[in-house]
Amino acid sequence: MTCLLSNLRKNTALYYSEIDDYLMSSVRCDLGVAAVVTDKHRVLLVKESAGRYSGHWGLPKGYVDEGELPRDAALRELREECAVEGRVTGIYAIRENLTDIGPAVFIAYSVKLSAGEVPTAASEVEEAKFVSIDEFDNINWVSEAMKSIATNALTQTPFSTTDYSQQRGYPYLLHQSNEVRV
Repeated sequence: MTCLLSNLRKNTALYYSEIDDYLMSSVRCDLGVAAVVTDKHRVLLVKESAGRYSGHWGLPKGYVDEGELPRDAALRELREECAVEGRVTGIYAIRENLTDIGPAVFIAYSVKLSAGEVPTAASEVEEAKFVSIDEFDNINWVSEAMKSIATNALTQTPFSTTDYSQQRGYPYLLHQSNEVRV
């Protein structure tokens, strides 16, 4: 039995050593997401009802839960805050910064609402509505970055998203520019 355990430990150590050589090192980070929904020349915003940003406006947003893809977290937050369903079609922005506890990454996904869906304020928010860019300067924003993402959503094309999960057999998404160089 001792010999078997010894061999198992050696083989396990070798296995993890090989994995370490293959994998990039990982670091724990704060991972947040937003759902960017546009309708003609307007973007969906929510007014926070509690916390330090109570009364401030921003995109439907929140944190990624353990074992959840960021894309799925953005759709969950949209459902929780605006009572609507949608599908991710791309990415508008990625914000990164370094905090006292480590890196923080925020991904703003482009989302198309399912047919017939009308956003209404649900949990965590006081109000949900589509807002035109002309109104942006009169809004008390959660942050300047949030205002910038909302502005870009109305003036730029998002990166497209291709879902290779079916072919790979596990969640695998590619986000890339649609821009064509001439």
